Amino acid sequence: MGIIPAGINTPQIIVDVAKLQQNIDRVAHRVASQGLKLRPHAKTHKMHEIAERQMNAGAAGLTVATVGEALAFALHGVAKIFIAYPLWVNESQAERIMELMRRAKLSIGTDSVEAVQQMAKMLGEKASKVKLIIEIDSGHHRSGTSPQGAVEIAEAARALGMRVHGIFTFPGHSYSPDGIDAALNDEHKTLAEAAFLLREAGHKIKRISGGSTPTAELSDNSVLTEVRPGVYVFGDAQQFE
Repeated sequence: MGIIPAGINTPQIIVDVAKLQQNIDRVAHRVASQGLKLRPHAKTHKMHEIAERQMNAGAAGLTVATVGEALAFALHGVAKIFIAYPLWVNESQAERIMELMRRAKLSIGTDSVEAVQQMAKMLGEKASKVKLIIEIDSGHHRSGTSPQGAVEIAEAARALGMRVHGIFTFPGHSYSPDGIDAALNDEHKTLAEAAFLLREAGHKIKRISGGSTPTAELSDNSVLTEVRPGVYVFGDAQQFE
């Protein structure tokens, strides 16, 4: 057990910077060696100092969960941001998204025809500038659509003049000691099917994005183009397990 330094009032977070940097460098090197881009999820740390370390280690951009997180990082100079959660855009969010688009290259997750229609309505002529990334449910069953559903969403987006740039998933069922291999297989299989169906329908799918710290270092570029781990920077108790 570590000794709490004098002057620290608990509860308090203390980060071992050397271990933090070691984790950042290890995953960056491993992902690059597999021919993949790294777009780490910043919702774990929400700190621009750590984001800067990730970018300096070669990250292609940052992933966030909310419009607010995206704006916070954009204001600190992050040039490429992916909001990896299916947004339902209201008037307030639309204003902030437009501000984001003035500061960074922005891609946004979606998983339904209705959400795409809402986004187009709220963003107006700016909607065509957004890179849409369709979320595919690969087994976690929190959000996302089926591979077949992705085609319907992409067709609706195209009819509204919006660009579908790629697909992504979050294999959240990988967060157990005996679930990693199955989740990794589910992730690759489901994304491969979705990419095939979308390309068959005439959509140019450039980004195929996997996620989760447990699967990131085991992934390769046979299906994926990038991964989005987040917890790896700290390596919490769940990852130790």
